[in-house]
Amino acid sequence: MPATNSTSGAWSNSSAVFLRWIERHRLPCLAFSCCCAVFTVDAASLAWGVLWALLIGALFFASRRFAIAGAMLTLLCAGLHHYRCKELESQRAGIGGGVWMDFRAKIIEAPKAGQQSWQCKAAVVQCQPRSGTGKTIIVAGTGNVPALGQVIQAKGYWEPIAGPRNEGEFNRSAHMKRHGIVAECLLRDWQLHAPASGFWRATAAARDGFQRSITQGLDPRSDEVKVILAMVIGQQPLSQDPVLDPFRQTGTLHLFSVSGQHVNLVAMILWLMLQRCRVSRRNAILLLIPAIFGYAWLTGASPPALRAAWMAAVFLSAFLLQRRADLMQALAVVAIVGLLLDSNLLFLAGVQLSYGIVAVISIGLSLCQKPVEKLAWNDSYLPRELYSPWQIRCGESWQKLLQSLVISTSACIGSAPLTIRYFSMVTPVSIITNIALTPLVACLLGLALFSAGISTVSTPLSIASNRINHWVARSCIHCSAFFSKVPGGHAMVSQHTPKHDAIRIYDLPRGGAAVLVQCREADVLLDCGNERAFRSIVFPSLPYFGSQPDSLLLSHPEAAHIGGGILATQHLPLRQIISPVPTAKTPSFRSLQKTASAKNIPLYCARSTARLPQSRDVFWEILQTPEPHDPREIADNRCAIYLLHFHGYRILFLNDAGAVAVSQLLAHAPDLRCDVIVIGRHSLHPPGIHDLLEQTQTKAVIATHADFPESERIPSRWDREFEFSGIPLFHQGRTGMVSLLLQEDQSLSIRGFLDGSYRLPPARK
Repeated sequence: MPATNSTSGAWSNSSAVFLRWIERHRLPCLAFSCCCAVFTVDAASLAWGVLWALLIGALFFASRRFAIAGAMLTLLCAGLHHYRCKELESQRAGIGGGVWMDFRAKIIEAPKAGQQSWQCKAAVVQCQPRSGTGKTIIVAGTGNVPALGQVIQAKGYWEPIAGPRNEGEFNRSAHMKRHGIVAECLLRDWQLHAPASGFWRATAAARDGFQRSITQGLDPRSDEVKVILAMVIGQQPLSQDPVLDPFRQTGTLHLFSVSGQHVNLVAMILWLMLQRCRVSRRNAILLLIPAIFGYAWLTGASPPALRAAWMAAVFLSAFLLQRRADLMQALAVVAIVGLLLDSNLLFLAGVQLSYGIVAVISIGLSLCQKPVEKLAWNDSYLPRELYSPWQIRCGESWQKLLQSLVISTSACIGSAPLTIRYFSMVTPVSIITNIALTPLVACLLGLALFSAGISTVSTPLSIASNRINHWVARSCIHCSAFFSKVPGGHAMVSQHTPKHDAIRIYDLPRGGAAVLVQCREADVLLDCGNERAFRSIVFPSLPYFGSQPDSLLLSHPEAAHIGGGILATQHLPLRQIISPVPTAKTPSFRSLQKTASAKNIPLYCARSTARLPQSRDVFWEILQTPEPHDPREIADNRCAIYLLHFHGYRILFLNDAGAVAVSQLLAHAPDLRCDVIVIGRHSLHPPGIHDLLEQTQTKAVIATHADFPESERIPSRWDREFEFSGIPLFHQGRTGMVSLLLQEDQSLSIRGFLDGSYRLPPARK
């Protein structure tokens, strides 16, 4: 008799259970192995390749034929993805650094119009030279806005989509690559070549009519209308709109884009309506499937909406075929088909969250099925047949509440790794908030659908429905605001928070400037760029660095430096603002003063020789301030000069000070010593660099640069002068953002985001 041990039976049982589980979930395992194969090809990652091999091996032990067919399918997905990536790279390479083209393109996305410009996605149908034919581009222009589906004849400058120049900045180039965008084109002129076809005209008319019907009778600028448009059709407000903050902090921002939850709620509303109309189950399903796709089409056919529509169609089709419906199996089918059609969508944050959360919810429901049944509302001494109607309703309500709690908890746990990676935030309060908001969102969607349907018959009734929906939207805002104030309900969790104190000098376009100084006790912003730069670059990078500045220092009243101040007062916990002057003629400065006063944020006027402590080893010294009462002077001549004492290092921020201001500084402080100089560009009279380097004995210089306007360019002679002096120059036109990081040995590392590095030895304190 062969020898055995006490664990052999347990191991055999465990392996048998595992193989049975694989046998029952072959399709989800195959879908995940297809994802692993695509990730392996895209990133050339050994870890994803090993995981792919393990999944195929597990499928092989469960079913050899299925494993062989699955391996071929995964290789097909990987091969298609490799081909798509190479094809897109070759198309992008054909653009080079930029080229003028005459082309004909079809508008395939509803244009986004601003105050003076518009942009949208277009498919090139004919081009000269022919290398551009068949490509998808982003076109931007001014004047009249083309309609969806129209074909335009245009001439414009094609240029590659620029990558990020700052750490933590949204990688627009990579995002557009995943959407198959080859280039972006600024149109010189364009004209209509062919009107939209009947399908595109019907699509545009249906979407415009739907949007108009659900908001008629309401103030289009109100927060409630923004919520209605976002939750019903996915038309999101600007990313820094204050109405988004409580939803972002409660982890319910997904409600502002049409996704699986919206499609499921719409399906549930229509299902209940068909039940009330005594429609049979089979006929109801046959009506529901096209209705779901119709809703996804009306809302723009976004990838999450289409995923949810196809998944619902597969799930409901199981009832028609008299098969057992399974959420995970439906998700697996849709995922595999999606990878075959467009594998690049797998790398979008929204798609990953959409698929991942549904998968985790399915697993959570299956794991918690028995515990939920044990907690069911029942009476041990009373048979269920003798329950009163009230007891039955209570039991069903309790069961639905437990299921909602399982779904919300699973969604929170499943989304946490991705929200930390993409948004640097965890929101445990979302478990409760989702349960509270789901009935409100269902009511909002139901009223919107009713308003859209009744508007063709009775406009007053539609307006009355919209006014009720206005109240529901306000309830959503108040509910999210209430839960956003729960202590510990949300927290910023960043993988990129520096271990030691750090300084980030942003590279902003068109002569803008912003500097973030991170310390353990508090963070400070010196300038914040203009409104657009703060919205798209500075503010999104703050969660990436795990930073929430509480003080804002201003160098001079120019829009390129302080234009984002209003947004900063709305989204940052500012406790003070330091201004170089008490008054200025620039509209951005006046607006900032009014906003700070309305929000009770003290705005102090800078005073020479004043010191502003930030932490035990970091403080600011104001070396020089401009004439306070001369608002007619240009902004660059009203510049304050700051000296940052950073763990013994002295970092001089000249900002955009001119030759006169720098000469006065050196005259009053002839022995001024500093380790690093950060210098901008005066619009008329930039300071000379030779005397500045000689008198300050600096060890490194960081200079801002912009190709446009010309006054913001660094002179070409600077490279020769700095090479002769032996002092490293961090030219931000080449380096992008420059980070100054304190090291373990108390040395200071200076590193450019794109290029360049230097290290200063430990400072003498």
